[in-house]
This record gives sequence, structure tokens and C-alpha cells, in this order.
Amino acid sequence: MWLYGKADQWSITDILLQLVCQERKMSLFSMETLYLLGLLNFFVVTKQLSGWTINVPTKVTATEGSCVVVPCHTQPHLRVIWYMYDSKDYPKVYDKYYPDTVEDQFRGRTSLVGEAMEGNCSLKIDDVRRDDNNVQIYVWINPISESYQAFLPQLVTIIVEKITPLIAIKEGTMSDGDIFEAYCLIYYSCPSSRPSLNWSRSPFLENSTLTAQHGKKTGLWFYNETLLGVATYKMHKSKIRCSAKSNTITANSKDIVLNVFYEPMTVTLTTDQESVAEGDSIIIECVTDCNPQPHMYSWLRRRMGQSDKINSTQGKMSFNNITRDTSFSCVAHNYAGAGESHWLDLVVQYPPKILPKSMCNLIGETLRCVCQADASPDALMYWTINGNDTLPSFVTSVSMNERHFVIGELIGPVQSLPNVSCKANNSLGSTKLLLLSATNSSKTSSPNMGLLPIMLLGIPLLLCCAMFICRGYPRNRPRLGEANIQGSHLRTSMMTQMCI
Repeated sequence: MWLYGKADQWSITDILLQLVCQERKMSLFSMETLYLLGLLNFFVVTKQLSGWTINVPTKVTATEGSCVVVPCHTQPHLRVIWYMYDSKDYPKVYDKYYPDTVEDQFRGRTSLVGEAMEGNCSLKIDDVRRDDNNVQIYVWINPISESYQAFLPQLVTIIVEKITPLIAIKEGTMSDGDIFEAYCLIYYSCPSSRPSLNWSRSPFLENSTLTAQHGKKTGLWFYNETLLGVATYKMHKSKIRCSAKSNTITANSKDIVLNVFYEPMTVTLTTDQESVAEGDSIIIECVTDCNPQPHMYSWLRRRMGQSDKINSTQGKMSFNNITRDTSFSCVAHNYAGAGESHWLDLVVQYPPKILPKSMCNLIGETLRCVCQADASPDALMYWTINGNDTLPSFVTSVSMNERHFVIGELIGPVQSLPNVSCKANNSLGSTKLLLLSATNSSKTSSPNMGLLPIMLLGIPLLLCCAMFICRGYPRNRPRLGEANIQGSHLRTSMMTQMCI
């Protein structure tokens, strides 16, 4: 606080200021001049310390991009000029009547707030800049008054702080379904121009709401927003931040990476091998989306109608001696729960095998052969007749009745019993089987099988002939005395009819 009073020695003050200005033009002050100035200054200040009061702080804190008000209170007055301290000059910060004389740094950004008749001489600085930091200013009340004048030698230092939103979350780690709570706080120095806050957050936050709070603390105003919602597992590893926007500046807070605990949501089995040969090994990996990572894996294997289970801490396993029709599944366990994958059916490859159902039939002069093979990859069928694989008069076809079972068919005319072979081939090997042999038909279906219908028709005819003979025999029986005489003739007659 500085006290000033009525000045009836205005001419002495003018003399003092003129002397200061003149002496600045000189390269060196004399001891006499300094002594005279000191006496004059003491006399003028002493004469003015009788009732004038001015209140200003020693410093004010401002935030970049905001505004700041330098409080100043005194008695009712007519005019105020604010200056920036300089050891050689008097650069103006504010002058209502001569705005063009204000320094470029402050021109258009300064104004007075309050009523002069109420003694308010407060200065407002808009759009605070970084280069305003540590600037020292002072006020001059009624600079041209003949009766009242107050010149304030106390400096006010402007401290400029960078605008930085502060962000925090209530819990560093949360679980799926927990309440999520985050805060964003911004300090500002201009109550009439509060910065706005914006959130950059995960879209998977459910049922979110915003609440606001504002006030004043440590010489600055503050604005705080609280974000509430339900955390979901999809928010894990996402980033959240807030930004504050003032008139000229937008500032971002730091990023916070969210850590959400959740059980294995998706579990899949993968392998680098599209297929595996029967008897070989395969490496399978159990991949899961969860947090934290699994501490145990349960491996399930299903083959030949039997299942077995292996518990391991490894998410990648090697399995040996793979057989056909083998499937795997995996259950991943972490501290939040467990999840199971779908069954992975392995593509097991093996060489062809010709099945026992393969055979040939001869009906009349038409030969029909069928060859069935089981193979993975699917087998290719080849036919040979009497060692010749060129079959111009035969028709061949291939079909499948189920996975990996291939059926080949051969149809064509023959004049005599041939040798017929079937060959099945894939990338893992081949096999060949003789289905019909001209020299040993017992191993296969022979042409004699064509006589079977004739034999089936002949048997009933023979039975009918026998019944006819039996019925005719009693009517031609000889008398007892003639039996020996006619026996030989009767046997001869019966044999003759049977032959007929």
C-alpha cells in the first residue's frame, strides 16, 4: 500500500521530471545533481503522503490464451495510464486517450474494468501470450491533474502459465463391467472466458455421463468435468485424453492407456501347416483375447472316438504321430475366467488304399468293374486291361460318395476273359490291385457266373420231369408173375423217357 496526497507543488514535480529527462540525455550525472534530485523527490513525496491510497498486488498469475485482470483500487479519479517498466523509457500498456501510443505487444489487448468514480483502476489484458511472462507494469493515476496525482512506483509482475488440462482416472486397473470414472481439470485466469473441455475416449464406454464443477483456488479459477460409465473389455489398451480450448489456444492432456481385466472372450486354434501327413507331427497355437494373459491351457484331443486332455502353461504345443480323423480344442484360463475354442479338424494326408468292395462282373459279353479307394488327397484312378492302359472301347467314370472315398467304374465289351487291374495314386503314394484274372478267376468274379441264371431255370424243369415219371409208373406195373420177365424192359423204357 502506498499513500499519496494533495499536491500544491506541481511545479516542483514538473521540475523534477524535466531534470530527470535532461539528465538522461547526459552521459554522466554529477554528484550535485543527484543530491538535488534526491532532495526534490523526498520533498514532493513527503508533501503527497497525506491521504491517497492505491492497492495493487505484487504479481498476478495468468494462463496462456486466457485473459487476466490486474486488480487496482484507489479513490475516485479521472484518468489512468498503465506503463511497462523500462530502465530507459516509459512504454505504455494502456492509455484510453492515446491508444496509438501503446506498445505493439499490448495494443488492442488492454482495457479498464470497473468504474473510475468508484475508484476502480483495474487493468484487463486479453489473449495472454507467452511473451507477456515476467513483464512488470505500474499505474499512474490522474497524470495531468493540477490538484490530485498518484504515481505508483510499485511494480506488478505478470506470471504466465501454459494452459494444460490435467486428466486422471479413479482406478488404474478395472474389470469388465466395473464403473469407469475419469476426471479432466483445467485452470484459467479469466472468469468471463472459461475454456471448454472435450474428451477423446473409447466408443465402447457404455452408459456414459458428464458432470461439471467450477470454482476458484490459489488465485486461479478451475473447471472440472467427471466422465462416468461402464467399462467393457473392448476398452482395453484404448487411450483417453481431454483437451481445453480457449479463444486462441487448444491444449491436450496426456494420454492414459486403459487397463481392463477380462476373461478369454475369443479362443482360436491356429497352425502354420495346412495339412499333415499321417504319422508326422504338427504344431498348434492357442490364441486368445484376454487380460491378463492365460496362466494355463487345457489341450483336448479327439481321435478314433477317444478323447484325452493335457494341461500346460504353454500356448503353443507340438503333437506327434498324428492319425486321420484327429481334432483338437483348447481351453484358456486366466484370473478373470476361462474360454474354450471350437474344434479344429486336422487335414491328415495318407496314401491310397483300395477297398475290398472293388470287383468285376461279366454279364453276357459286357464287363463292368468297380474300384473304390480311400486317400487324402483324393486318389486318381487308372485302369489296365491285359497290361494296356489304352481302352478305346471302354467307358470310365469317377465319383465320390463321401470325403476322400473315390469310386472308379469301367464298362465295356469283351470277347474273352481279360486281366483287369485298378491303380489309385496321390502325392503320397500309389497302390494297384488285380480285380480279374484270365488264368485264376476264383480270386475274382468269373464268366461262369453268367450261367447261374440258366442253372436256376433248369432245376425246376428237372423236378417237373421227375414228378411226371413218378406218376406214370404205377399204371404200367406188371402182374406179379410177369415181374421178372418185364423188369429189364421197364428199366430200359424209363431210361429212354428220362433221356427224352
